[in-house]
Amino acid sequence: MELEQQSTDSLFDFLYIDRVRVSSLTAQLHNAGVVTSVKQTTSDTDKSNKSVELSVKILKGKVGTDDTLTHSQEKTFDASWSLPINFLDKLDEAGMIKTGLNGENLGSVVHSVGKMRIFDVSTIQKIMPIFGEIAQAQLNTVNLPPKAKAKLKGKLTPDEIEISPGLTIGVVKKLINIVPNILQVDFIDENGNLMWMSIDKEYLTINPDDLALKYGGTIPGTWHVIGLIDALPDSVQDQNINNPDFPEHDLKSGLQSFLDMVKVQAGRGSDSYGMTPLLIFRTVG
Repeated sequence: MELEQQSTDSLFDFLYIDRVRVSSLTAQLHNAGVVTSVKQTTSDTDKSNKSVELSVKILKGKVGTDDTLTHSQEKTFDASWSLPINFLDKLDEAGMIKTGLNGENLGSVVHSVGKMRIFDVSTIQKIMPIFGEIAQAQLNTVNLPPKAKAKLKGKLTPDEIEISPGLTIGVVKKLINIVPNILQVDFIDENGNLMWMSIDKEYLTINPDDLALKYGGTIPGTWHVIGLIDALPDSVQDQNINNPDFPEHDLKSGLQSFLDMVKVQAGRGSDSYGMTPLLIFRTVG
């Protein structure tokens, strides 16, 4: 990856930094470990000459003396803020970053550029009851005869209202309640490849509650993501990976099918790569 040299007209605004993984990988790339602080010491020396005149009967002259003053200054810098830049430099030096998705294997470090949207499960869990009431209220505004409208209103509870064919608000509420309370990211790169990511709110540089209020579901602009590929689209996985033959177990096999359904409905789609993001950022300036 050709990474721009950071200067006054080229800065990186980091939205997400997985400090645990980035620190671990940086320590493996740099024998001395992760730099946490930098100390800079500077000193200036002032030298002055003084003369003393001597006058005795047999000797007359001057004796000079030098006075030296040394001024020193010590500065300590918090190097933790340089961690993502140092990490990118080390990865780039090692030639470990692949640009875009082109048949990458599991474990590949990829740099992708594109658009993204955020899905905050906790926010959806909070608004679903209100969403049901709003949907029911909207039934009163549809262009139906009064008798048909009254009949429809009397039959349907908020949980019975369909938001898509065969999918009711009640089913969505139950499904959302069993999904882990995480931030999901759908990312589409410049070539149309889809990636699904989950991110830890602790490593965001912005309050996660502000994301929905500021951006809604889609964050505008062009974003860069550096991450590890850890799941492949079903079509690619079926071609490249031989599924292991686990022993038959009715309960576990049934649960596996259910979890696969939950994944598709509330997590990574079958046509998306799975990525563990290390850094998410945009260029500014």
